[in-house]
Amino acid sequence: MDVKYFRLDDLQPYENNPRNNDNAVDAVAKSISDFGFKVPIVIDADNVIVCGHTRYKAARKLGLDSVPCIIADDLTPEKIKAFRLADNKVSELAQWDDALLLDELHELELFDVDMADFGFDISRIGSWQKSWAKTEKYCDLKKKIKAHTNGAMIFTTFYEVGKRGIPITQIKEKESNAELFADNLCDYLVGATGGVTLLNGDWCLCTTPRRRHKDGFHFSTAICELASEKLGLPFYKDAFIAENASRLKPDFKLVINPKQTNVILYDDIISTGVTIRTCRQLLLDEGHVVLLNVGIQNQGVGGR
Repeated sequence: MDVKYFRLDDLQPYENNPRNNDNAVDAVAKSISDFGFKVPIVIDADNVIVCGHTRYKAARKLGLDSVPCIIADDLTPEKIKAFRLADNKVSELAQWDDALLLDELHELELFDVDMADFGFDISRIGSWQKSWAKTEKYCDLKKKIKAHTNGAMIFTTFYEVGKRGIPITQIKEKESNAELFADNLCDYLVGATGGVTLLNGDWCLCTTPRRRHKDGFHFSTAICELASEKLGLPFYKDAFIAENASRLKPDFKLVINPKQTNVILYDDIISTGVTIRTCRQLLLDEGHVVLLNVGIQNQGVGGR
């Protein structure tokens, strides 16, 4: 199809456009200003906009007299209505590979290109990746992401205890450390799943039960609360309760059964594996798929 220029005043926005695009106008206007009007507006035979309402508003904002357009005169009215919705919807299905995106954004920084003008927030992704080094430094831990087996259970740990041997209780009592561990968890999950946890809407977060801290600050809970906000995943706080404090023969109950099929079960530290294994089994008994992640591998952890 040929691209033709039309006066902006001759174009007519579609009155029933269901897409709220006002928040994107400034970024699109910046894109047009920096790179030119590279994507034409699609219109029908009556000059009604089919696709490109945001570009139309951006052109208005920039004071342009005319814009490039493509006339979709080969489509029936029904096809135009369907195309208008499909064009907006399919863009929602694509997702960023955060690691590759971060590389591209960092490279552009070298050329003094500020992608924040186009809605990119490098701080979130960068902080997640940088949190590994910070956690090692502040908590005296050694980053060693490792998969373990413990009977039929497979779980992943992120750190081993460092050489200086800062007491784990000291690490867990410092509330600011929860932010670091939450960023570790977010970065790992997005990288390991390619964002699947964020896409399908059927994942949630849980943590193992409180035992010493029945109320107030609880390290695992604080980590999961933060990760829940950062990832946009539901978190079921205190889904498990502990009837006793035994670490060898715990008596746990699942008191909140997650609505989601897939559960990311997190614990801040693992020693024998009894706690997380018991909680895992309670979830399996309810038909859940369970992905196990642990912040710190204590000495003598069970399994490989």
